[in-house]
Amino acid sequence: MAMRSEKEMMNLILEVAEKDERIRGVYMTGSRTNPNAPKDVFQDYDIVYIVRETGSFREDREWIDVFGRRLYMQYPDDRPEPGTDIESCYGYLMQLADGNRLDLHVVTPEFALKDIAHDRLCRILMDKDMALPEIPGSTDEDHWVERPGEEDYLHCCNEFWWMLNSIGKGLWRGEIPYAMDMLNRYGRPELIKMLAWNVGIENHFACSVGKFGKYLRRYLAEDCYQRLMKTYPPAEEEAIWRSVFEMCDLFDETARKAGRELGYAYDEEEAHHSRLYLDCTYALPKGAEEFVMVRKMKAGDGEEAARIWLEGNLDAHSFVPEEYWKGNYEEVKLQLQEAEVYVYEDDDGIQGFAGLENGYIQGIFVKRGMRSRGIGRSLLNLCKGKYERLSLHVYAGNKKALNFYVREGFQAEKEQLDGNTGQWEYEMVWRKG
Repeated sequence: MAMRSEKEMMNLILEVAEKDERIRGVYMTGSRTNPNAPKDVFQDYDIVYIVRETGSFREDREWIDVFGRRLYMQYPDDRPEPGTDIESCYGYLMQLADGNRLDLHVVTPEFALKDIAHDRLCRILMDKDMALPEIPGSTDEDHWVERPGEEDYLHCCNEFWWMLNSIGKGLWRGEIPYAMDMLNRYGRPELIKMLAWNVGIENHFACSVGKFGKYLRRYLAEDCYQRLMKTYPPAEEEAIWRSVFEMCDLFDETARKAGRELGYAYDEEEAHHSRLYLDCTYALPKGAEEFVMVRKMKAGDGEEAARIWLEGNLDAHSFVPEEYWKGNYEEVKLQLQEAEVYVYEDDDGIQGFAGLENGYIQGIFVKRGMRSRGIGRSLLNLCKGKYERLSLHVYAGNKKALNFYVREGFQAEKEQLDGNTGQWEYEMVWRKG
């Protein structure tokens, strides 16, 4: 069956109305009346027949056969929501066999007058009784992005950063359906809302991004749109984590920009703490018995980590010339960017880190003034959660570190001379269980 053209469908719709004395008027809403909506074969015909009463239409199930063979359909008002009044409005949602879709409603004149008054995407097609008001040309102005108030802006930010807690724990537990629902039902709407506000700002709040942001591609820079696409993951744990991190970065940048333009203060502390907790959740080994504020090292952490490394070595290894550590400082900064590094962070920033390579602990370092507060143990526990076997080297002269590793279950398996410093060191090993 060939798909009927728009002209053929409209002629049929009006012909049915013309011949039926019960139908007193016709108007159309939806995308076909919107000059800014893209035209394609999937556009619905959103048609409203104005009738004196809906009962005779509801009782005759066959009267809609005139529109053609149906593949399937819905009678949405047969299971009405609270407030539905089938005496005033009754609908038929029809997918026709030729490919056209007709969403048809029969409504009373009183209902129609209220409906027309608040929907500017409306075009009157027939008025037998000359009872309908004059209306201006169709416009999607009622659907333009609205400028948010400060309370709306702050609520959007708070809702986005708060829901990350649920996404993170869902992923950590391996509860993929839960995590995906939290991501798409609660996180994504806030991101789309913030992107829409930025589009509104750039277009003087005189545009529509469509339902669920379907027109965003018209307004976003291509690289921004592609970043948005990366937030739609397959149902695979690591892929979801990557999408969530991309979503966080995109929301943070967009919310900062919107806040500046609107004159609202973005809560940077809330955003930072929420993202930190999420990063620590991602780094936490599965089955861990305690939560620790330890996350994977990021590109911007290298300088601070290198300073802690130098400070720690100078403090702990007075028996090694200072020049040795200082001479390796730049090389260590480079190595940190390529190693498996976990950092401990609190409100005051990075307080320590652990460097690993295939279960070998290259070092655990804690900032001066923060030692003996459990930070080193937290870093070590994270390492234990990730590997069945850990090994490391510790200088015999570093009694404090040696005692720490012995307390934590490491055993010295070999004593050897470090050729770089000329100091004796132990190779120590820990095995799970």
